[in-house]
Amino acid sequence: MTVRRGVVYDLGYVRYDGPRLGRRGAVTATVRDGVFRILGFRRKARHKILPFFLLALAVLPAVAFVGFSFLLSNFAPDAESPFGGHAEYFSLIGTTVLLFVALAAPELLIPDRRYGVLSVYSSRPLLPDDYVWARFGSLLAVLSLFLLVPQFLMYVGFSALTGETLMGELIARAGEIPKIVLTAAVYALAYAPPAFLVAAYAKRKAVASGVYLAVMLVGMGLVAGIVQATVLPGHRFAALAALIEHPNYVRDWIYGRSATQELIVSQAGFAPWVSAVMIVTVAGVSLLLVLRRYRRSM
Repeated sequence: MTVRRGVVYDLGYVRYDGPRLGRRGAVTATVRDGVFRILGFRRKARHKILPFFLLALAVLPAVAFVGFSFLLSNFAPDAESPFGGHAEYFSLIGTTVLLFVALAAPELLIPDRRYGVLSVYSSRPLLPDDYVWARFGSLLAVLSLFLLVPQFLMYVGFSALTGETLMGELIARAGEIPKIVLTAAVYALAYAPPAFLVAAYAKRKAVASGVYLAVMLVGMGLVAGIVQATVLPGHRFAALAALIEHPNYVRDWIYGRSATQELIVSQAGFAPWVSAVMIVTVAGVSLLLVLRRYRRSM
């Protein structure tokens, strides 16, 4: 018969004498931890592959646009650039941003619930609302990389190609900056809160990502079918459920572009401000439901 013996080590009790940062420090640490988690920092290499691959997909086209424009200006200085501007680029990377949000939101919320980490957060001076806003802030912080870094590269690159001096052209094109920032905020507000809501109730990350993409992409097809192929009374109001199109419609409004008839919301006869209201409403309702969910569980 094998006799097992345990050993007890008396390590002693040492009182914590470091800085006590309080509630603000807890929120800051939660935001930082969320950013690291999304990008895979302090984790194995496989956790870094997808976020950095999607980031590369968002940035590389901007680099290519500037590079090809440089070559075109050398061979044909008077020719117009075949590439679109800042407004078109938001549409180009829209799908990439959507995929990133579908992966990032579940990564922020689900592991904490699944592995019982919420009890650790509750033991600190961190309120449920603080936790939700800190995690949402992490998502917005990384999402801004996808939306603003490529635009910044295009802004500087095209300024260097079209002006006699870089600084003079940057100043001349400074009017583009508010439009870029506002449009980026519109896309972030349209895509992030619904993903946050799905992740707040889903139990697995893969399920949350799949449900979110189904609502945004498959739901878009259903809405298009209802608006275009039916004559039921009030069928045009189904276009308001086209969540993926609202930021594109508002973007055209910000840049003063005529609404394209490819957009279901435009075909249904709604004005761009209606899409703006829908974005704010869906974002507000989504975040309120997430707050309610965590106020009950923390």
